[in-house]
Amino acid sequence: MHQLPGRRPNRWLRTVLAVALTAVVTVWMVALLPFLLLASLIIAILMVPVMQRLRKELESTGSDLGARTINVPKVDVTPWHRQVRNAWQKRSERSNKKF
Repeated sequence: MHQLPGRRPNRWLRTVLAVALTAVVTVWMVALLPFLLLASLIIAILMVPVMQRLRKELESTGSDLGARTINVPKVDVTPWHRQVRNAWQKRSERSNKKF
């Protein structure tokens, strides 16, 4: 495909703008990081009493939860390729024990 006649866009100008934009965004993110960390620390400190109360409520009603989780049937989630490999290894172990 040929370039149409007319003014060509400057590649170096596009590269300089991309580098400048990357630098500005990097500086902005680094400047914003301490404020984000401080905000997360404050939120975590405020959540401590909430989590303690939630734990107490769960412990008070925990006997019902424990009884329900005991009767949950176990499901084999082994991938099919691992099951095939395990079956092959068991078969080879049995044949090795015979001899």
